[in-house]
Amino acid sequence: MAGSGCRWLPRPALWLPWLALWLPAAAAFNLDGSSPVLKDGERGSLFGAAVALHRQLSPEPAGWLLVGAPQALALPGQGANRTGGLFACPLTPELSDCWRVPIDEGADPQRESKENQWLGVSVKSQGPGGKIVTCAHRYEVRHRVRQPLETRDVIGRCFVLSQDLSVRDELDGGEWKFCEGRPQGHERFGTCQQGLAAAFSPDRRYVLLGAPGTYNWKGTLRVEQLNQSSLDLLRLDAGPFEAGGEKDQDPSLIPVPANSYFGFSVDSGAGLTRRQQLSFVTGAPRANHTGAVVILRRDSANRLVAEAVLAGHQLTSAFGHAVAVLDLNSDGWMDLAVGAPHFFERQEEIGGAVYVYINPGGLWDSATPLRLNGSRGSMFGAALSSAGDLNHDGFEDLAVGAPFDGAGKVFIYHGSALGIVTSPAQVLDGEAVGVSAFGYSLSGGLDVDGNLYPDLLVGSLSDTVVLYRARPVIHVSRNVSLLPPHIDLEQSTCRGQDGVCPAFLTISAVLFFLTLALLSLIFLVFTLLSLVFLILTFDDIRDKLRPIAVTLAFAIGGTRGWHRAGRGTALPPLSPALSPRQPSTHRAEVHFLRQGCGDDKICQSHLELRLRFCARVGDSDFLPLPRDEDGTAIFAMSDQKDVALEVQVTNEPSDPLDPQKDGDDAHQALLVATFPPELPYAALRPDEAGGLGDKVLCLANQNGSRVECELGNPLKRGAQVRFFLILSTSGISIHTTDLAVELELSTTSEQPGLGPVVARARVVIELPLAVTGVAMPPRLFFGGQVLGESAVKRESQVGSAVRFEVTVSQRGPVLKTPGSAALTVQWPLELPNGKWLLYPLSLELGTPPVPCSPPANPLRLTMDCARGTAHCRLFRCPLPSLERSELRARGRLWNGTFLEEFLDVENLELIVRAGVSVTSPHGNVVIKDAEVQMSVSLHLDPGVSVTGVPWWVLLLAALLGLLLLALLVLGLWKLGFFRRARAVPPAVPRFRAVRIPWEQRPQAREERTGTIQRHQWVAGPGHQHGDNLGDGSRTPGSA
Repeated sequence: MAGSGCRWLPRPALWLPWLALWLPAAAAFNLDGSSPVLKDGERGSLFGAAVALHRQLSPEPAGWLLVGAPQALALPGQGANRTGGLFACPLTPELSDCWRVPIDEGADPQRESKENQWLGVSVKSQGPGGKIVTCAHRYEVRHRVRQPLETRDVIGRCFVLSQDLSVRDELDGGEWKFCEGRPQGHERFGTCQQGLAAAFSPDRRYVLLGAPGTYNWKGTLRVEQLNQSSLDLLRLDAGPFEAGGEKDQDPSLIPVPANSYFGFSVDSGAGLTRRQQLSFVTGAPRANHTGAVVILRRDSANRLVAEAVLAGHQLTSAFGHAVAVLDLNSDGWMDLAVGAPHFFERQEEIGGAVYVYINPGGLWDSATPLRLNGSRGSMFGAALSSAGDLNHDGFEDLAVGAPFDGAGKVFIYHGSALGIVTSPAQVLDGEAVGVSAFGYSLSGGLDVDGNLYPDLLVGSLSDTVVLYRARPVIHVSRNVSLLPPHIDLEQSTCRGQDGVCPAFLTISAVLFFLTLALLSLIFLVFTLLSLVFLILTFDDIRDKLRPIAVTLAFAIGGTRGWHRAGRGTALPPLSPALSPRQPSTHRAEVHFLRQGCGDDKICQSHLELRLRFCARVGDSDFLPLPRDEDGTAIFAMSDQKDVALEVQVTNEPSDPLDPQKDGDDAHQALLVATFPPELPYAALRPDEAGGLGDKVLCLANQNGSRVECELGNPLKRGAQVRFFLILSTSGISIHTTDLAVELELSTTSEQPGLGPVVARARVVIELPLAVTGVAMPPRLFFGGQVLGESAVKRESQVGSAVRFEVTVSQRGPVLKTPGSAALTVQWPLELPNGKWLLYPLSLELGTPPVPCSPPANPLRLTMDCARGTAHCRLFRCPLPSLERSELRARGRLWNGTFLEEFLDVENLELIVRAGVSVTSPHGNVVIKDAEVQMSVSLHLDPGVSVTGVPWWVLLLAALLGLLLLALLVLGLWKLGFFRRARAVPPAVPRFRAVRIPWEQRPQAREERTGTIQRHQWVAGPGHQHGDNLGDGSRTPGSA
């Protein structure tokens, strides 16, 4: 450290939190989860199935937690085992001090049955000093008792109590049974189930009773006036009012089909359809299988007429299971929240939903709901309640129960001027208090502990209820001033010596605290803080532009002065909470008067950045890369190990005519460069032409993807910095099509508009390959015997062996992931007539050897198995790397083909070609010198001579021919081929042969007589045709 008067400086950021000792600690929300009030009921009684907050004003003020237990044991005299009941719990820390409200103590078995009537299924309170209603929706009226045709009607009944939980006036008691005496049967009022849902109107005039079992489970809603004095009965809107008509009892007037459970949930509010007009809301969770919510109004015929029907959005979602009317945005129009606990979406893991309708000025047809979603299987939306204005920001808040989200949860959503805030401000978890099915019922919007903030009562199905009290909210207003407002480092403040002496900084903070407390008093807390700091200054201080930051943080540090207990409560008071809408910190800054910044002491720099890619020639010479038509640099990647990015930064006035406008010193000028993985940072080279490039210092991260270069502190007015960033090309592959480097300037001087600049270059891959090949031996001879393909059984019978070796190597740096690079061999496999020429035995690439395709040795000679000849002439060998690969190919001349086809050829050359091909998906690869040719000279074996045919072969062939001719002639002669043709004799008559004795023969007579007779068919020498005698005989002279 420089300077002589330096002392220790306490950092303001470490010292100022001491202020928190006077201020309350901040909280995200003001429902106190650290000390909730738990109340237990009878096991198995469903204590907590319905809850209500109630505040009694007379005869003595008191706050009560009203809890329904519909499965509580029956009282003596009720003639039943379980009837249910209503319990009241005081505001004490005790766990089991709830007592049963003495109602419905007797029974008349001749006309009613209270067994399993579920008293306490619904509980509601009018508010401070108001009445209470609780119902038993399964209360039965008996007809024809102990007779064969005895019937029971499940009509239900409700009890109305005064504010002190007793029956005081004529309207109190359990005679609220509007279905009694009406037509029986499930088509009418036999299964009325009045009181499954009950509520009070906000003007305290009416009680709302839902009866979902009427009209074949279509359901109905009845609105009845609580005050029935003579003046009240004379009013036009005295009622009672009923959906379907109190007198008409017409189910067709109810705008939902049968089995809709109309009246399953009820609520009311003024300003739903018209300002200041009371409307009633009821849910029908089974209407049209999707559920529906109906908004109704009163008419002059004592009917509740539907004004709007909101349909459900998903089948079986139970839309309308719960409803809540509240003003979320404080616009005077009541909004609506509708629970659909069975809504689900399997893919998004949604189980349960709440639809929030922001009232569009009473035009509900144009209302678009906002859906809040719960987790899978949580039944989110099974219970809804207005929580009142929990944090006193002027907007009502909403509480949503999800009883099966783990052990159960309750979500608190804030209202705002824009509607509901979709992120929950607070989540109450049943697991934190050891309660399961937590959040099955809710009651809020009422202050029971007397601190003017509404509390929240949460019921469950595990016989436990939990009260969460709201903490008071503190609103803080602060004002911080710093003296002196600026520190001048150029002005000497020491007497008798040079330099800058330590400076003193005084901080004054004025804080105001406002909160609502008991008796509606407003407490004002005023605090003045005056702090003195010693600011050390040094001659070689680096950061002269960044201000000294002073942060004032305030939080709850204790509860002193806040222990003000509310009236009528034995619970300990709660500490307040800071308003979550206000920041809990305040930041102020004191600035240095800056050097080199003109008369106004404000540095306004004008940094400009110019970039271009260059090729590196030698160690320090660089040439700009050529550019495309659009101005993009083209980087031809071959054997370069790196590429350079030229960076030039200037700080000159933007307007030479007005140099004082900007161009001041740029303090802490910094350049941040971000490089892609293909182009990491390697080194820095300053510009040898001079300038400030040699003063630039660059620091890179471990993998070279980010570099920070300090350009100067400050970079003076008119300065220029030029340097080169050397980038490695080791990461470039054939898949690299372009390069992008992002650079951004920054300075602590004032210069708006500094943003990132991207330098781009298009990549063209040039592969400088070296492909060499050799044939061994280069000269071959053919000769011997001619053997057919089927006669060849061994490799040695094919012909002379030849071996080819091809080497592929890449000059320069090797590309990563070459992709589909392959070595293609043009193998002279056969002649055009299909005869084998050069028989391939094997083609293998690299070590370990990788076979090429198609496979060589198609006849499988080594396995003594014959196959059809192959016709493919190209062999493709995949190249795993272009660094260095060797191909070893073996083959043999097919001796028979050369003896048959080339016997008279003196010299024959056999050529084998090999080439490298690279398939790039982007078409940016150029290959150079990627082919090689290998030739083998073929000659006839000198030992094979061509001679004439021996004479004895010719003689033997002639003799065999003569013998064959003789045999042929002999055969033809034997067959009569050489016989002459003769004349055919005339035909003579044929007679049947008869033996004639000699004495009767003509010869015998002629011998005896000496006369020779000539027959007529014997012709003589002088016989002429036609000279026959008449008897056929001729004269002797004519013979």
